Amino acid sequence: MSLPPIDVAELLASASLEEHAARADRFFAGLDAQDPGFQRPFTPLTKAGPNLSRLGAMFEAAELYPGLRVLDFGCGIAWLGRALAAAGCKVVAADVAPTALAVAEAHDRRFRPELAGRLRYLRLHGTRIDLPDASLDRVMCHEALHHVVDQAATIAEFRRLLAPGGRAVFMEPGPEHSAATSSQDEMRRHGIIERDIHVEEVWEQAQRAGFAAMQVGLFTVRPEMLPIERFMALWRHERHGEVPPAPMPAETYRQALLPVIGGFRMFVLHAEAPVADPDDSRSAEGLAARIELRRVAWQGDALVVDLVITNTGQRTWSPSGPAKGQVNLGLLLLDAAGAVSNRNWRRHPCIAERLPPGGQVATRVTCQPPPGARLSLDLVAEHVAWFGQPGSGLEVPLPG
Repeated sequence: MSLPPIDVAELLASASLEEHAARADRFFAGLDAQDPGFQRPFTPLTKAGPNLSRLGAMFEAAELYPGLRVLDFGCGIAWLGRALAAAGCKVVAADVAPTALAVAEAHDRRFRPELAGRLRYLRLHGTRIDLPDASLDRVMCHEALHHVVDQAATIAEFRRLLAPGGRAVFMEPGPEHSAATSSQDEMRRHGIIERDIHVEEVWEQAQRAGFAAMQVGLFTVRPEMLPIERFMALWRHERHGEVPPAPMPAETYRQALLPVIGGFRMFVLHAEAPVADPDDSRSAEGLAARIELRRVAWQGDALVVDLVITNTGQRTWSPSGPAKGQVNLGLLLLDAAGAVSNRNWRRHPCIAERLPPGGQVATRVTCQPPPGARLSLDLVAEHVAWFGQPGSGLEVPLPG
């Protein structure tokens, strides 16, 4: 005899916020610091491919780079937050389940002590997240929004926490999630909320919260494996205009996207309207520079280099700093043969304000290269690109 399906609305109304949080906490009972879940997204191996594809889509949309302030919302045992912290982000991992957070902290103390100071844990109480306004650059919400009691309040909190230019990035199941057998089983056994996610409803809530834009991503979960003959026929059609094989290439691409269109949703809420094609140094195409040495001299043990930098490209440079697209002078060390031995030896801030094409700045670099090393200079748009391949910049002749 089959049981009647569980209605998510009735499940939500059946308990208080505190009881829903307690149910979530009981779900993590029995975990320890060596649980296989700490190896996600690589475990279980049978699901690693789709898991990594979905995570890769999130990372692409998030445009992450070191130094960003990131919230790993609904973190569980924080496998995602831990990876982001290891990559250089400043991470707050938050969850309603104190058991999960305690196990995650125990794991870090034993296996990842180097993350201390870069990853901290925050227990969620009610609908408010105990962080200051505009204190985050990114919110990463990996399969967590469909578990929350108050979706609208959660989205409003994300908007409050995001600084200008920030974004919240989600990977969530789609509009038929609650009816799935696995979802019904989770709700029946654990009382865990497994709501449907409708992106149009999320957008309505996001607009009321003050978000400026929403984007929904198309990505493939699994590769479309083709016989070599068909792949080459598609390639010749796309690159050389030859007659395409049947079905048309567009139909092949559509088939690859159908699992995403019908299932998981990856979407982004932007605190400010995104710029599709920025005309500044946040994009690599069109970046070019000329570096002219005016004076190179030793002052004691210090090398002093006076130079003039000209923007010879098509994009306006952002002022120097550590954020994406900000332009600095990169000092690279070369070995005796001229090969790069340290491509990130020093950064020198040289741009005080936006520098349009044709603009020039003069700057002075003072440094102490290691004995036997040679010095090369190149411009770099941080987290975007070097203007030239590292090592192909301007080598500085060392006097005397």
